[in-house]
Parts: sequence; C-alpha cells; structure tokens
Amino acid sequence: MGNVRDARAAAHAPGAGYEPALAARSFRDVLVTRQHARESAEWSWPAQPSGGGETAVLMTAEMPLTVARGEGPAQEVQPGALCFLHPHRVTQIVASGSGAVTCVWVPWHALAEIESELRAPGEVIPPSALVRGLQAFLESLLTGHSEPAVTTDHLVERLVVEMAFGVLVEAAPRPAGTGRISRIDRARSVMLVRRSERGFGVSALARDMHLSVRQLQRLFAAEGSAPADELRRIRVELARELLRDEDHTGLGLAEIAEHAGFSDAAGLRRAFSLAGLPSPRKVRRAATV
Repeated sequence: MGNVRDARAAAHAPGAGYEPALAARSFRDVLVTRQHARESAEWSWPAQPSGGGETAVLMTAEMPLTVARGEGPAQEVQPGALCFLHPHRVTQIVASGSGAVTCVWVPWHALAEIESELRAPGEVIPPSALVRGLQAFLESLLTGHSEPAVTTDHLVERLVVEMAFGVLVEAAPRPAGTGRISRIDRARSVMLVRRSERGFGVSALARDMHLSVRQLQRLFAAEGSAPADELRRIRVELARELLRDEDHTGLGLAEIAEHAGFSDAAGLRRAFSLAGLPSPRKVRRAATV
C-alpha cells in the first residue's frame, strides 16, 4: 500500500470480512470508498516505508470499531467518530458489528505538514462539526451523480484534503497546562486550518482568538516571532509542496499562489524571497530534474 494509486486496488478488500467496494470515487490522488464489513471483520494496517508515497486513511463506520495501535490497548470508535490510520503506525481494526464502512484515502504528503507544527492525533477522532462536515461531504461524493471533469476533480481533491487536514489539526494533542504556550499553539492551529484563505490575515486571526491585534503580536513577540511572519512561513511551505507535486504541474504560479493563500503570483514571489528561497519557478524546475 505504497501510495494512493496502489491503495485503489487494495481498497476493494482491505481485510478479512470486508466485501468488495459498494462504491468508489477517485478525484486525482484522493480516493473515497465504501465497503460492507461483517461482524468481527479484521483489517491489519501496516506501517508504510517513508519516501513520499505514503497514504493515510480517515475511516467512518455505521457500527462501533475496535482499534489498537501495534500491541497497545484497544480503543472503541463509535459511529459518528473517525478512525485515523497514520501511514507510519501499525494498526488493527475489528468491526464490532456489521455495516457499511466509508474511507477517504489521502496522500500523506498533503497532510504531513501537521507534524511540523503539532502532533498528529491518535487513532480515534471524536465527533465534531468538522468531522460531521467531512462525513457529509464524503457521503455526497459517493451518492451524487456528476460528470467527471479535470477541473472538478482538482477542486474536490483540494477540498477533501483541506477538510481532512482541518479534522487532524482540530484533534491534535495539545500541550498540558494553560497560558501563553497553549494560546500560541491554538493560534498556530487556526493558521494551519485557514492558511489557504486569501482573505485570512493577522486581524482575522486576532478575531478568531478573541484578542486585539496588539495582544496577538505581544503573544508571538514573547516567543521571538510575529504572527504575520509565521503565517507567511506556513503559506510558503504549502506553496512549496504544491510546486514540487507532479500532479500540480498544470497549475500556473497565479493558481499556486491562490491555493496557498497569497493574493497573487507577485506576493508568492516576495514571500519566497523573504524566506531566503529560490524563486517559485526555480523550485518547480528543481523538483522536475
């Protein structure tokens, strides 16, 4: 199960007790599947070798699931919650009843940024507004009838990735205690979730944090940073990911800038220059060599 393309074949029978896919829709490198699992159906999720081709899965089921990481203690995933399968963790899943199981298979490189700022969540992600939104969207993708189109597939892929990323950020473990560090952590989480919104900036972040802009700036200054600098850095990392991804070679710099939250291609170039990086065009060319 080295990447999403490989997973498309494996998804039809992920484990003993799972029937062939009832439905499957692919949107470029994102795959959404639904299978029926019998009671006590088992799925052993292996750790994948690092190398950029790993796949992560978010799984939701009509019945409770029992999930355990490696030899660790088992946890229960109730209907309405999500099971998160990290590409580098050995995980076992057992169905506690029979019913439908829906999975979204996402390239890990599109989600791995979470581990540069936070810790990835555990295997059980509790229900929330974001979780319910992702589940409803996946349901609409599997049951809706629309003609395939390159533009639609690209937009759906990005939307699924952003929704999955938001779910992981929301569920990520937070440092113990309260005070400045936890507020900084929450501010960075908001930045990660909203980084692709061109209208999102320091003022919007301050409103989300229920702080004045000056209070927010003091909060980051105490850590030797500034909110504008951190937001620009997070957006630059997203832009670099898109520029290096061969599946996005058809996007121009203006489109890359838009997807990464910059106002235009000139803003993208300025941000790369401020970060001490080669120009976006050079970054793209280097990735294709």
